[in-house]
Amino acid sequence: MRNRLVQATVLGLFILAGVVGPSWPAETSWRFGPGYFRKAGADFKDIITSPGSWKQGDWAAFAALAGTGALLFAFDQTLYDGIQDRKSAGSRDASAVISKFGNGGYLAGLMAGLYASGELFDSRPLRRTALLCLESFIATEAFVWAGKIVFGRSRPYAGDGPYRFALLSASNTRHSFPSGDASGAFAVASVIAAESDSFVLDALAYGLAGLAAVWRVHDEKHWPSDVFVGSVLGIVVGRKVVALNRGPKGGLDVSVQAGGGRTAVSLRFAF
Repeated sequence: MRNRLVQATVLGLFILAGVVGPSWPAETSWRFGPGYFRKAGADFKDIITSPGSWKQGDWAAFAALAGTGALLFAFDQTLYDGIQDRKSAGSRDASAVISKFGNGGYLAGLMAGLYASGELFDSRPLRRTALLCLESFIATEAFVWAGKIVFGRSRPYAGDGPYRFALLSASNTRHSFPSGDASGAFAVASVIAAESDSFVLDALAYGLAGLAAVWRVHDEKHWPSDVFVGSVLGIVVGRKVVALNRGPKGGLDVSVQAGGGRTAVSLRFAF
């Protein structure tokens, strides 16, 4: 409940600032403040209205994704049972770690860490990456919670099966569609990947987000179609946020070097 209140409060600030806040300068140091909220509010409105400017290719991509989601929906019970049948002691132990990859609190810590690093090292790209991640996360969760409340789909652990809906439900057991953890993980991962030139970092970000999504089904919190739709939503919103704020990329890079019997992983900040 606390996470929901925080998300609703920040989203409200985004929308309000987009209407009445001070302007966001063309050349900015990318710092958290009133101007950032105005920019984020304007971006959120652009995201909502963007389908009005979709081209034929955009609609084709939407149709393909919607068809995939519908196919998963039709086989949700079969796919869910298959994952449950393959659970092991090791996969259950892994849940304690993997579940954190999509947790809003831990994602907030990651974004705060990126922003703090940007302030500590006076790195505009790091601050930019952190603030774009936050914008993507909050915008995505707004869509997610609208879907959860409107559709009211029963979670697997409720025992109602995959096709029980209670429209406009406030009950957490009826908030299965779409997955908030999957959407949040991919909303952040897609921004980090877009802001980085490192294939290793891209793979790491998307890989951890993918694990978070799959484990929501493993942990009996969501149906497969829930995590698919949530994941796609996070990626689409994240990439849209980055596209609306085109500029120099962020300051994170990861590389792996192997040789002489040793493997080294390096993390680089760009300033």
